[in-house]
Amino acid sequence: MFLALIASIPLHLAAAGAALPLAEADTAPNSSWQQVSPFDARNYDAQAERELLKKANVDRARAGLPPLKMDAGLVRAARKHAAEMAAQKHISHQFSGEPSPTTRIASASSLHLEVTGENVAMAANIEQAHDALMASPPHRDNLLSPKFNVAGFGVFRQGHMLYVAQDFGQSMATYSVQQAQALVSDSVEQLRAQAKMPRLQRVNDSDVQSSACAMAQADSLGATSPAPGTYMLRYTSMKPESLPSEISKVIAQRGLHTYSAGTCYARTQKYPHGAYWVVLVFY
Repeated sequence: MFLALIASIPLHLAAAGAALPLAEADTAPNSSWQQVSPFDARNYDAQAERELLKKANVDRARAGLPPLKMDAGLVRAARKHAAEMAAQKHISHQFSGEPSPTTRIASASSLHLEVTGENVAMAANIEQAHDALMASPPHRDNLLSPKFNVAGFGVFRQGHMLYVAQDFGQSMATYSVQQAQALVSDSVEQLRAQAKMPRLQRVNDSDVQSSACAMAQADSLGATSPAPGTYMLRYTSMKPESLPSEISKVIAQRGLHTYSAGTCYARTQKYPHGAYWVVLVFY
């Protein structure tokens, strides 16, 4: 969800974050996003983008935070939106016919992102843009968020004005099937040990792995069902090592001897930035 803030002319700002609502003041006029007139790539100001990132990282250092790393995919997303704002001569997080910020960022970047956010602004120069963003609490929160570790800044110059889009994300590690299964299994065994129960034997089951991928393909946890005489847990997670709380009750049960883990990382409509689809079967 998103929040927007409109400041007085000549400076306009808007900020978006995963836990913030969209303000009515930032709705856009009707437009056709798919038919925006092409701009010369020279309108993008790469130097201004680097300067804005530098200024952001200076302020993050003062706050004791690590620097944001520039991601090429997030830059593409930010630049495209900055150009759209210039075409509309208006700032907004989403114009009529334009994908949502979440979809735009996911389409442009291959990163596995747990959290995303966005700032947009229009100003005469980067100093004015940055100072005003830092003076506005929701924009400052995005710039100084400890959750964000990657960013892409897009600056589009039109006449005497700069249209600025800043896209942020929390980039997470991505793992192979074998690595993800090992992380799930390690967590299972840790919980089993905490329950002071005998260690379970892990077995490889191709059907369990296929079930995980079937869920991902269907974008639904209901795409597979347990076999008779087994306990099956189906869930999604941004981190394969993080298990749902309900698993403790299953793991602590007596009479269990073996288990199998299946994982499938996928980007879906429900999880545009990617998630791990996990199946655990206990025998």
